[in-house]
Amino acid sequence: MNNQPSRKQLGQSPINLDEENVIGIQLPPLIMSGHWSQDGYTTLVNTGSTARITLGGERIPATIRGGPFGDDVYQLDEVTFRWGSADCMGAEHTLNGTWFTMEAQALHWNLRYGALEKCWDKRDGLAICAYFLQVYQLPAWEENPLFSKITDNLDKVIQPGISAKITPNSLCWMRQACQTPGYYTYQGSITTSPYHECVTWIIFPEPVRISEHQARMFRSLRNKYGSCIRENHRPVQHLNGRTVYYAS
Repeated sequence: MNNQPSRKQLGQSPINLDEENVIGIQLPPLIMSGHWSQDGYTTLVNTGSTARITLGGERIPATIRGGPFGDDVYQLDEVTFRWGSADCMGAEHTLNGTWFTMEAQALHWNLRYGALEKCWDKRDGLAICAYFLQVYQLPAWEENPLFSKITDNLDKVIQPGISAKITPNSLCWMRQACQTPGYYTYQGSITTSPYHECVTWIIFPEPVRISEHQARMFRSLRNKYGSCIRENHRPVQHLNGRTVYYAS
């Protein structure tokens, strides 16, 4: 896959979040609703390039509002994961040049435009909440029990195109990262081709602790060629004069 933007694409993601160049800002509270509801169901899919989670059934739509979004409300479409071949590198964004093991990205679309497909060419079309996942040297039995709601089911979707229904509140581990006093935000792009520059990124700096085994389970997923997906993260892109804010 071509990871290089075109000459006209100067607002690309991911980026390095350099605290020396970040501007502090006061924003209204960021409100997330419905992401860890125990209603309905959750579907886990191996897309052939990543693991994807969607929410369905009889449940209120998961939404995000407030913060940098003004009066707009964004609805969750999917959560995907980025990882690398080793625990020391795999997240797409970096913090002060430091890599994390993995990154979970919750993609939301702006309800003002009526459908996800109408958001790709809008600067405020998408909002992606990014969560760092970091392996800690823990005994094998000390896995993150909340994140296990996902990793305990990855062996069901080893082959591409396979899906499985898992527990409805499989995103409840997100609450840990949301309890930090602030977050980074900037204007960027999606990190897969064609790299539309339509994203307001929300990046929670507090990593979610996971075990080595939990990270390894993602690398056991296979692509359409039958090979393990060893890595699927995009390299850090140039900031090109954009402003990164730390909102509190």
